[in-house]
Parts: sequence; structure tokens; C-alpha cells
Amino acid sequence: MCSHKAHAMKNVEIFPEDSSTDGLKRVKFGIDPTFNRLHLGHLVPLRIVKQFMGQGKDVTIVLGTFTAQMGDPSGKDKTRPILSKEEVESNAQDILQQVNQILGKNKFKVFKNGDEFNIMTVPRLMSIVSDFTVQQMIRRDAFAKRMSSDTPIGVHELIVPILQGTDSVILNSEIEVGGTDQLFNFKIARRLQEINEQEPEICVMAPIINGTDGQKMSKSLGNCIFLDDSPENIFGKCMSISDFTMEEWIPLLTDQNIEKDPMVRKKKMSFDIVKQICGEENAKLSQEHFERLIQSKKIPEKIPEVTVGTIVELVVAIRGCSNSQARRLIEEGAVKIDGEKSVLESKVSPGQIIKVGKRFFGKVI
Repeated sequence: MCSHKAHAMKNVEIFPEDSSTDGLKRVKFGIDPTFNRLHLGHLVPLRIVKQFMGQGKDVTIVLGTFTAQMGDPSGKDKTRPILSKEEVESNAQDILQQVNQILGKNKFKVFKNGDEFNIMTVPRLMSIVSDFTVQQMIRRDAFAKRMSSDTPIGVHELIVPILQGTDSVILNSEIEVGGTDQLFNFKIARRLQEINEQEPEICVMAPIINGTDGQKMSKSLGNCIFLDDSPENIFGKCMSISDFTMEEWIPLLTDQNIEKDPMVRKKKMSFDIVKQICGEENAKLSQEHFERLIQSKKIPEKIPEVTVGTIVELVVAIRGCSNSQARRLIEEGAVKIDGEKSVLESKVSPGQIIKVGKRFFGKVI
């Protein structure tokens, strides 16, 4: 069982239960570079990592440039296409820039596991994986679900948690930070450290947060707020969440003692989140933008230009969504042309202003 006690930090679970991170120095936080963007769900553990940095601990960000090429056993209903080495390296570079925004450039070490595993010999790999059985690996919930639904599991996917655990051995990590969904991996890492006569790491796990629609934050659901979104979009999307989701986010994403009035609470939460990601000046500007655009119902001074086309094509360009999402927005009445609700058959001419939802505008040229 994991502990739900606050320990030295709030809102985290510690494994093993009642462990302490006091006196420990080496911290590991792993990121899977199968995609080139981080979202607010990643900000939760990054805040924990930053707190450890403030305590003088040595942080290593692990970028899984090798394991990301092998497929994802973390909950997908089907096997994930294997990415090329070049794709993963490019994603890792983009991710590193976003981590720098939160933790500060050159404030931590970086370990790419591809640097180790790309040169590992087959005998060495066989030696590592031989300490585990297939029965042990398929106990993972995601694998069990796929087996029960007769969804294929690649043999290479069974190896991913072992290689991720090997990262902990290579770094001799004393603390690992991650999400509560990583407990299986953490147990594998601790077992590997024991095999290699190291003290098993303490696991500090952050909750998995819900997205803008109240469901688990996920790229596939389109409910993420990305760390490389514009400050205005981050602020606006934060303001769009329900009060219930706000109450979940505030203790996980801010350090604020925020007032009781829901609008004030949400504004202060949104300000603090943008400040952490983009800096205080951008947070001020994004709040001013929101108050002018949304609360005062004013059209922004600067509107992106979009090339004339069908209303669906214009919504895709303005909102950055798929054709099907664009059609749904139009059908739901969320798209206006010069203040009038549009339909799928609406004709658009140069000079007209398209508004999608509350925050997205485009001027047709």
C-alpha cells in the first residue's frame, strides 16, 4: 500500500510507506519523449522536482530516448507504433526546452537512456531481463487488460519497465519522482537496485490530474493544456475549467492560499500557473488579455490572419483542431462570423472576423 500522508511534501504518495527523503541526495525524474510537448499533468511532478532542487538535492532528468522507441505499456488499448531514433531525439530536445522553463536552464543533469542502451550488448541485456519472469511482467494492469481483451502485447513492451528500472541502477538514484500510475515501474527499479546491491530508491508519486473537460488529462482526448501553449491560451484554458476541477488543481498546481470567491480563485490559480510556466510579466499580460477579451466581450487588437476558405477550413486554421472537431464546433453554435452564428454552409469573405469559442479569432484575408 502507498501512504497518503503528506510527509515532507503535500499531495504526494510515498512508496515504501512511511519512508523519508531526508538526507537523500540523488533525484531521478523520467520523461517519455514519444511526443514533443508536455502538459499540466507533467507540471505536477516537475513542481515536486523543483522543491527537491530547493532543498539542495541533485536532480537528473531522464529522457527515455531508447525506451520510447519500443512501444508503450502504460495503458494504451493497442500497441503503439515504434518511433525512429531521429523522431525521439527531436522530441527529447523539445521537451528539454520546456523543462528548462520550469526548472531553469543548467540547474539539473540530463541522462538520455539511448546513450546507454544503444551500445548495450545482447548478452548484457539478457543478463538483466533474466532476473524477471513473464508472469511478473504481465501483472501490470495495462497488460492484464490487454490480455483480457485479446489485444496483442509485443515482447519488446515487456522489456520497457526493466530498462526504465535500469536507468535507476545506472544513476544509483535515491529518490524517483513520477505519477501514481508509475508504481509498477518503480517496484521494478527497486528490485533491480537490490539485485545490484544498491539501496532501493524512495518513490515520490504525484496524482494524475483531470483535463479541461473533467476527464483524465490525455493528448488523445484533446483536453490538455500544454506547457508550450501561449500564455494567453494557458490562462484562458485554465479559466474554462469547472469549479470542481479547479479545486483539484489548486493544491497540486499552485502554492496559493486563494480566496473563496470562485472567479477570484480561478483567476489567481490561472495567474500562478502561467507565472510558473511563462514568467510573471506574461501572467499579467495574459490576465489583462482575458479580462479585455472575455469579460468585456471585446475583440482583441491583434487578430491572426487566415486565408479565405470554407468555414470548416477556417475553424481548423484558427482553432488548430481536426476537421471533425471543427464541424462539431460549428454545429454546436460555437463559431461566429462577424458576431452571427455560422452553419456548415456559411460563406466567408475577406475582411470578416471569425470567432471560435470564447478566445480564438481569425481575420479572413
